[in-house]
Amino acid sequence: MTNETKFCQSCGKEIPKAAQFCPFCGQPQTVVATKEVSNQLNDHPDPSSKVMSRQSIQQHWYKNWMVWAIIILGVGFVTCIALLNNNRTTVVMQPTASSKTTKHHTKAKTKDPKEIPSTSLKHPTRIGQWKNSPVIGTATLIGLGTKPNATIQDGPLTVKFKHAEIDKIHANTQDQLDQALDSYNKNSMSKDYTRMKIEYTVKNTSSNAINFGGIKQIIYSNGYQTNFADDSLSDTGSEDEIAAHAKRVEFALVLLGKSTSGLKPASIKILTDESEDATTYDTVTDGSSFFENISYQA
Repeated sequence: MTNETKFCQSCGKEIPKAAQFCPFCGQPQTVVATKEVSNQLNDHPDPSSKVMSRQSIQQHWYKNWMVWAIIILGVGFVTCIALLNNNRTTVVMQPTASSKTTKHHTKAKTKDPKEIPSTSLKHPTRIGQWKNSPVIGTATLIGLGTKPNATIQDGPLTVKFKHAEIDKIHANTQDQLDQALDSYNKNSMSKDYTRMKIEYTVKNTSSNAINFGGIKQIIYSNGYQTNFADDSLSDTGSEDEIAAHAKRVEFALVLLGKSTSGLKPASIKILTDESEDATTYDTVTDGSSFFENISYQA
């Protein structure tokens, strides 16, 4: 079986070379020499050949148009998908005008106006003020003497009492509690306790050094008293030598209990001990006393 073809002499369509009749138009095919037919076609083109060429051109143009259409549609489809994805991302990142956005503001910690910085050398001087001391813990001033800077002359000595302070203490660490145990010579005590602090200045007006006797007794409004020998009283000025024409700042610490007017004594009386000449040990003062009320109003 041969695959050779020829063109119909009537309609110009491609048909098998051996066909005597055109399977499309049914017209008989005249057998002529191939060379002659070729020459005739070249010298005198048959109208049917023009039809064939026109149809062939139309078929090729149609195929090219379909290819370009497919390409254009494909590009358009990909572009549409990209635009849709971009729109979705934009919607997620940019809420509509009607949506409410919640703003979280970090609330700044409000500083207590009654707090004194722990790094400051300043101490509480008004009722309600407090300070975190690295030595004793949190100290809050709850009571204050009503006679600040009262001065008493005792022979060659001048004693000026700053004022009595009543403090509530909370030991924040074990080291701070141990410090309190040593101060009051105690084996055990609570981390929360109340103390009285008495700060005073002693000045020696004589030409000789004097051994100051210090505070020997404190008497409370209910009659209870604390003596120097008691564990609950510690005084830095006791038996301290003061040089001639010199002065020293001293303070006494008293651990308050329920017996001292329920931790809030209404008043106190301070008695100092006798003092001696540092060289001869002769008594130069018999001691003095100082009375002061305590206020607890903020």
